[in-house]
Amino acid sequence: MMRTNLYTVEVSPDTDFIEGWVDERIPNMVFTYDQFSIEECEEVNGVYYATYKTWVVEEERQMIYIQPDGVKVTITIPVGEYGIKPDNTSPQ
Repeated sequence: MMRTNLYTVEVSPDTDFIEGWVDERIPNMVFTYDQFSIEECEEVNGVYYATYKTWVVEEERQMIYIQPDGVKVTITIPVGEYGIKPDNTSPQ
C-alpha cells in the first residue's frame, strides 16, 4: 500500500507545471503538481495555489530501476516522506 501527503503551495503564472522535481534520495522518481496550468489552480484574492502529493514509505523497501545506459540499479528506500518540494515543508 502506498500512502501520500497532500501539499498546497503558492504558484505564479510563470510556474513550470510540467517540469517537476526530483527528490535526490530517490533519483528515479519525478514529482509534479496535480495541475497542468495556472488556470487549473485555486485562486484566493489574486493568489494562486497548486497541490502535489508526496510518497510516504512506512516500511523500508527496495526499488529496482534501469538507467538510460541499461544498467540495473537497486536502491534501498528507508522509512520517510519523499518528494517534498525544496521550498515547501508543511502539508495542507
